[in-house]
Amino acid sequence: MSIQSFLENKIKHNRYLVKKLKNLAKYFGFNLEYWHRYASYKLIKKDISFLEFENLDVLEISAGEYWKENYKFKSFDQMNFPEHDICKNAYGEKKYDLIIADNVWEHLKYPYRATKNVFNMLKEDGYFLVITPFLIRVHEVPIDCTRWTEDGLKYFLNENGFNLDKIFTNSWGNKKCAKSDIREDSTWTRIGIYKDMTNNKTFPLQVWALAKKN
Repeated sequence: MSIQSFLENKIKHNRYLVKKLKNLAKYFGFNLEYWHRYASYKLIKKDISFLEFENLDVLEISAGEYWKENYKFKSFDQMNFPEHDICKNAYGEKKYDLIIADNVWEHLKYPYRATKNVFNMLKEDGYFLVITPFLIRVHEVPIDCTRWTEDGLKYFLNENGFNLDKIFTNSWGNKKCAKSDIREDSTWTRIGIYKDMTNNKTFPLQVWALAKKN
């Protein structure tokens, strides 16, 4: 069993231990973050850097740890499945400046319905940040339904109410990461000590869009 496989088995389902092991590994120069996620977040951070986060009311759909741990918002709410199903209805009466869906939309049975609900939950001039995989193998959590390219994501959002001229898209990936992640005997590849961060848009592993409502 490889060191990576051993760590995967030990830290599965234990977020506190995950955080401790990641910090310890970083101390010794070994990064346990997923390769394609780490590289994508670095680009996304630049793409959304103009937003004044401390002044934003934010909702994350199926919230993870990244956004809560790395950003300070005016307010932060979570809409988690199965308590709330974004495909069925909106999240209360509150309107948001920013709604985040981080690697969620590929798992939705009805992404069109969900996106229309997001549109209705945004304030005027609010933003929807949606991040999805493309060259990523099927991962059923509990189902895996849809993939979008940058162009596909842009026109999908436009069809659900967003102005085409107010939709920004970007992506990250390269052939080495795609080949590494597609192995059936492994989870997503970790950064480790060094990985190639070159971005080749013909091999996108992660695709994202920032769409403005106005």
